[in-house]
Amino acid sequence: LSRPLPPWSCHHASAAPAALLRHRAAPPAAVPLPLHMGAASSSSAGPPPAAPLARAVPPKGAAISGILGASLLCSAASLRAGTLGARQQRRLQRGRKVWKVAAAATDDEVDAQDAQLAESLAQRTLEALDFDFVIQKLRGNCYTKMAQEMCGNYANLMANTAEEARELYREVQELTLLEDDDVSLAEPLDIVGPIEEAKRGAVLEQPQLAQVARAIELMLKMRTGLVNASERGVAIPHLLDISGEMDLPEEILDALLGSFDEAGELSDKKYPEIVLMRRRIEEIEREGLAKMREILSSGRYRKMMADDGYVQYGGTLTLAIKASEIGKVGGNVIDESRSGKMVYVEPPELAGNGAELKATQTELKFKIRRILGQMSLAITHAAEPMMVCLKACARIDLARARLFLGEDMEGDIPEVGEEGVIVARRARNPCLLLRRGNRVVGYRLELGTWCQGLILSGPNAGGKTVVLKTLGLFALLARCGIPVPAGENARVDFFSIVLAEVGDMQTIVDDLSTYSAHLVAARIILRQTRDAGVGALVMMDEAGTGTDPQQGAAIARATMETLLDYGTRLVATTHSLALKNWGMEDARTDVSAMEYKEGKPTFRLVRNAIGESHAIETARRLRLPQALVDRAESLLGEDQRSLLALQRRAEDLERELVEKVRRAEEREVKAREVELKARTQSEECAAKQEHLSTVERGLVMRQERMHEQFEMETKALRQVQVAKLNKIVQELKSASNGEQSCFKVVGDSIEDLKLEKDFDAVAKLKKKRESEALPGALSANEPLNMGEWVMVLASSPWYGFKGSVSRVIPGTGGQAARVSVSLQGASRIEEFKQTELGKTISPRQAETLAAKEAAKPKKHRDLSKWAF
Repeated sequence: LSRPLPPWSCHHASAAPAALLRHRAAPPAAVPLPLHMGAASSSSAGPPPAAPLARAVPPKGAAISGILGASLLCSAASLRAGTLGARQQRRLQRGRKVWKVAAAATDDEVDAQDAQLAESLAQRTLEALDFDFVIQKLRGNCYTKMAQEMCGNYANLMANTAEEARELYREVQELTLLEDDDVSLAEPLDIVGPIEEAKRGAVLEQPQLAQVARAIELMLKMRTGLVNASERGVAIPHLLDISGEMDLPEEILDALLGSFDEAGELSDKKYPEIVLMRRRIEEIEREGLAKMREILSSGRYRKMMADDGYVQYGGTLTLAIKASEIGKVGGNVIDESRSGKMVYVEPPELAGNGAELKATQTELKFKIRRILGQMSLAITHAAEPMMVCLKACARIDLARARLFLGEDMEGDIPEVGEEGVIVARRARNPCLLLRRGNRVVGYRLELGTWCQGLILSGPNAGGKTVVLKTLGLFALLARCGIPVPAGENARVDFFSIVLAEVGDMQTIVDDLSTYSAHLVAARIILRQTRDAGVGALVMMDEAGTGTDPQQGAAIARATMETLLDYGTRLVATTHSLALKNWGMEDARTDVSAMEYKEGKPTFRLVRNAIGESHAIETARRLRLPQALVDRAESLLGEDQRSLLALQRRAEDLERELVEKVRRAEEREVKAREVELKARTQSEECAAKQEHLSTVERGLVMRQERMHEQFEMETKALRQVQVAKLNKIVQELKSASNGEQSCFKVVGDSIEDLKLEKDFDAVAKLKKKRESEALPGALSANEPLNMGEWVMVLASSPWYGFKGSVSRVIPGTGGQAARVSVSLQGASRIEEFKQTELGKTISPRQAETLAAKEAAKPKKHRDLSKWAF
């Protein structure tokens, strides 16, 4: 769950915690908590007080255990007759009860007085422990109005049994498992007032109904988020039980869900008839404006008008007409000016438009009112289920506020038992954490494990009272289900009675002296804890003071022994040496002291030690006049002065020892630094050497792999090349054995291969070619030039065709040349061997020869000799 720190100063400490478990959204501003349990303590911080809220009254039959719960329900008793003093009058002005104790009273009267004074003592306990300040912070973390009001009712805020306290912590624990969207609250859900109005029969206004609808949507969204989280596998049984109470009737859901848009207006989707009527009203208004502009542009009333333009009077479009011209205009008179010289008249041309507009607006108004009435009636019928839903949301909101407050205090959920045990490994005062952040000294506290009481001693302003208040606050926070800043694996058992005798006890009994008031408070404490056993926690500050030291110590010891006999858990602070010695002797008590070093307190707790008061040193430290301090020291007895001298000597020796230890620690630190540096350098050198060795081994292995790879690749390449050469040899041998070859390959291996000319093959080839030559064909060696005319002599489709030579490709190895011939009459070029062609003359030369032959005289043959 996330939220940012609230921006208002009354809801967060002056110094924010260094680290929150989660960020969370700022809750709405809350009214300051009314301190009906008593006036705020002097250490509480907050805004100016607002009007106090009435204290909630628990339902009939509610079980409230312990003096805190009983005191909350105790009715105010009548004051005894008598004159009130100035202090009492001031207390009455502040709204607090005033109790008077008679000088002489019977036992029955004393019992009645104690029963009445118990409430005041309970209030004084909460004030002394600054519990109101913590609850004010809790209230500031609440979002819903009802959750804020629940914080003001301590009887309902606190658990009545240990199991209830554990249930509260289980709710907080389950909230830590959820995501931000699972429990979304950003509004106060302050709808109790509208629900009460609806129950009285009132028709709620639209903003109120929109607020109720929005609250219902948020409550359903919270329930849906929890259900979805459970379906994802998140174990939240207690939160699911609470969300199961958020069940509303279908009537209220149908009436309000989806009825309003984000602006709080009736939804167009759910009420389309409203949209149609509003559109019709807009159309009528546009038509009226168009007619009014037409009237003004026509100028028909210009001479009668007292002012240019038109006036929209109560939704009706009017013209300002002179009073003397009213009879010429006609129409409806709407109003007139104060002087009576100008009258606002609705032109007769707009009479029908205005009537329709008013009728439609009236119909829309009644329609909306009817819808709002139906919604209000649905709220009336569902008032009780809605209140149950609101209470369930407030419970979840309050649980989340407890979680957020625990985060602000860096608290953890403790174990809660019923044996009167408090174990804190790092206890820190909650109020100091909320004011200062995490700059608070922590200490280990144990109570109820092996000791029943804790006696605290030490210097003035050394932190004894803070430790006492811390234990009391832990007990109260555990009853409220708020995580406590006690460190990990803490345990804070359930205490049904938590009472503190701290400060001036005249605040509970005003007509007695200070010490007498302490005695009355002790009497009330003894009466209340008599039968509580380990479920009671009592805190006594400055025990044994206020009267004669010896008698006061004796009465304080007797009181504390009685409390221990009851089984009560006891925490007391004292400066009395007699009480310190008794604490060391009694096996039921543990004595601890607040540490004092170098002339000032350190606020640390030292167990099994007795602390001195250091009054003279404290006066000197607080800068009282030196002469006064010296005089006070001289007034001490010889033993006391000797003790002071021994204390100073011990402090000087302690300072010297601390200084020597500091120097020794510095030398040890330096030596450790040098040793660490040398060790580091040695480790770095060893690491570098190891790295170099690794690199060297890698290089050697790489070289070996590369050598092996090179040999394998060379061998494979050699095999490939040998195969290629052998193939070439075979091809050469095959070619040399051919009929056209003039050479021969001699040898069986690559090294023995020789190429020799085969003269026999040459002669055979020549003879073969001569025998194969075509009659009249060119020989392979006969020259042939480009442009010469040849005739095709080969047996082919082109046999007998003539053509000119276009290209000659010489042959190789005695082969005939290839000749490209452009064939005459075929219009194409064909390629032939030279030996397939014969030379001839060109057509022109043939024509020339034919002409010459024709020109020659012909010989006439004498045919006379022929006989026929």
